[in-house]
Amino acid sequence: MNYIVIRYSELALKGKNRNWFENLLMKNIRKHLSQLGSVTVSKVYGRIIIENEAQLDKTISVLKYIPGIANFSIAHPSTHEMESISEKVVELFDDYLLEHKTKPKTFKIQTRRSSKDTPMNSQEISAAMGGVILDHHPELKVDLHDPNVIVGIEIWAKNRSIIYIDKIQGQGGLPVGSAGTVISFISGGIDSPVAAWFMMKRGCTPVYLHFHSYPFIGEQSRQKVIDLVTHLSRYQPNSTLIIVPFADIQKAVRESCEEKNRTIIYRRLMYKVGEALKRRYKAMAYVTGEAVGQVASQTLENLACTEAASTLPVLRPLIGMDKAEITEWAKRIGTYEISIQPFSDCCTVFQPRKPEIRGIPAKIVHDEKKLDLDELIAAAVENVEILKMETKVENKFWSRNEDDRLNRHPYKKTRISF
Repeated sequence: MNYIVIRYSELALKGKNRNWFENLLMKNIRKHLSQLGSVTVSKVYGRIIIENEAQLDKTISVLKYIPGIANFSIAHPSTHEMESISEKVVELFDDYLLEHKTKPKTFKIQTRRSSKDTPMNSQEISAAMGGVILDHHPELKVDLHDPNVIVGIEIWAKNRSIIYIDKIQGQGGLPVGSAGTVISFISGGIDSPVAAWFMMKRGCTPVYLHFHSYPFIGEQSRQKVIDLVTHLSRYQPNSTLIIVPFADIQKAVRESCEEKNRTIIYRRLMYKVGEALKRRYKAMAYVTGEAVGQVASQTLENLACTEAASTLPVLRPLIGMDKAEITEWAKRIGTYEISIQPFSDCCTVFQPRKPEIRGIPAKIVHDEKKLDLDELIAAAVENVEILKMETKVENKFWSRNEDDRLNRHPYKKTRISF
């Protein structure tokens, strides 16, 4: 049986709402770990306790991806009896030495008591358990300031305690679902998946919106986005991907609007499609991967032109980053290798030779009026494809082999009407 102690940081500051945040995080943990089999999740004194019988390495892998978890430890349960605690301390420390080739030279015992009904206080327990380790390993030294190893002891009520070594880093932030739903625009590029991840860390639930320009771009581009969302499903229990047919809109813009304004108008129409979908998903904001000045459409003037088509706030978590920073985040969260596959997205279709970099809203709106907007938006929304994905536990969600990818990503496809 695995016994794992979950810690969180921001949730502890939520005052009277703390219990709601804790319960939501526990719900998310249950959903993610249910992929591995039966799991028990409970609360005790500012900690969340997990008990399951799945392979420990898989359990650790899943927990690392759940927003809201600051860190966690593999723990050994015990009682308040000092003899029982000392036995667990020695057992755990010996196991640690066997598993690590680089042997520690110093250590520290750190005791935390939620219950005060023990005969010794925290400092006395730490000193006593330190003495036990030194009796078994006289070659070691105690270092209270910068030890190689920290042995944690937590004393709880009802004759319960735990002992652990090491804290495994989690995602931090807030549990997904605590901050509402957002529509997250996602292309096949590097930026937009990172932007979605940042908002998940702040408790948002992204509904992914992708624009696909078939037949001008192929199935590989669509599949790359499915791979990205499938990978991002590690971070939230359930994911929805909406794929919008965008080719007819782009053709209409090419035929009716000034060439230099195409990119700005494309992006404005993406927001208008989002406006038609927002009520169904109770979306409270849009999320984009835009950064100031990264491309011609992302100058301040053009950002203002495109955002004017939205009635919801537009969140841009990457707005002040450069490409190198965004790329490092993509590597860290695991989307980079998927994003760099060389398949075009809709942004490359009918690109102007010299795009407008300082769009004037009045001129853009005047040009846009040449289009039958209601008909174009209605047709696009009528033909959206909706894919439902649940959290996965595989270490790798995608492959460069197309047949393998198509076989590895089961998802539910639905249609909707408005």
